[in-house]
Amino acid sequence: MIDDKFEFNNEEETEIAQINNLQSNAMAVDSVRRQLESQRQRPSCSECEECGEPIPLARQRAIPGVQFCVYCQERMERVRANYRRPDESLE
Repeated sequence: MIDDKFEFNNEEETEIAQINNLQSNAMAVDSVRRQLESQRQRPSCSECEECGEPIPLARQRAIPGVQFCVYCQERMERVRANYRRPDESLE
């Protein structure tokens, strides 16, 4: 009879955990690379995605990958701050 269970010693478990950690890190790095490449290729990165107005260079440098001008960003934050889920009570 063949036993389907595998038993690992501590050293093997440590190696497996390290391999899993390395794979997870590699996937994270790959994701960041893809995001950066996407930002480099996006022609409209200097325009607000909400209103289409140019985003000042100082804002782009301060917040790399910024998608909205200051006006639109503030407006969206005010809307979010005032939003209440229907299930939240008015206590």
